[in-house]
Amino acid sequence: MKKKVRLKKTVKRKFLLFVILAVIMTGLIVGELTIGQREVKDPAVERLEAKISETTTQEEPQEETTEEETTAETTAPEPVPETTASAPPVTASAADFNNPQTVDPSSGNWELTLVNAGHKLPDGYVPSLANAISGSSVQLDSRVVKAYQEMYDAAKKDGCVLTPYAGYCSVSRQNDNYNRKVSYYKNQGLSDDDAAAKARTFILPGGYSEQNLGLSMDIVSASSDFASTKEFSWLVKNAQDYGFILRYPENKTDKTGMNYQPWHWRYVGKEAAKAMNKSGLCLEEYLKAA
Repeated sequence: MKKKVRLKKTVKRKFLLFVILAVIMTGLIVGELTIGQREVKDPAVERLEAKISETTTQEEPQEETTEEETTAETTAPEPVPETTASAPPVTASAADFNNPQTVDPSSGNWELTLVNAGHKLPDGYVPSLANAISGSSVQLDSRVVKAYQEMYDAAKKDGCVLTPYAGYCSVSRQNDNYNRKVSYYKNQGLSDDDAAAKARTFILPGGYSEQNLGLSMDIVSASSDFASTKEFSWLVKNAQDYGFILRYPENKTDKTGMNYQPWHWRYVGKEAAKAMNKSGLCLEEYLKAA
């Protein structure tokens, strides 16, 4: 009887030992498989995961665009070559920013508010905003949205899609964009002052930029060379009827201080837009003559 009891205990111990070993071996096998999978992960999967990670860290999520906005893939405006036949831009000096005139965008002639190196928006200014068109997260001052929508619809009937790329921009984001541009030129070997001066012919710091005013729209098409598109030709002919002007013309860089930007259109009201179009004056010249 005692032998049978001892035998049962021995069998039980061996069985438990077998179970423990089986559990340990199973864990080791699963671990090896997991490591193996990790080592041979498809590169395409890694790229996709990286892309998802990038999009989830963007400052502001973008709403999906409608089908009519994306009849073709759009691209961001590219800087116009700096060597043009027109006079070189008059770059803003540090003195311009140290002693600017503060403008009032809420005045009776708000649509003619001048914002540039010598004319600064009030600290903390943020206009009342609204989406430029349905299905887009790009915003404008709510007072000009109707005019842009009417222009957008009219162009669409003529086979042109005035896709909004950039409208209102916060001062903080504007400063980030400006600082990146300065860093770009510094990395090319320019001094701090020269890099800042060159950057300001393309983009101005927060508070001095029309993007903070909310009355301008950067418009894109399927072509990165916007000046050669049918959309640009349509705007040159018709934008004045909706109160918009080409803010930085190619032949006025010495007046505006900015390089030619065929994609940048500014609302000034129908009367002023038609007068400027007829006279050939830019906004700086028009306000000085008015």
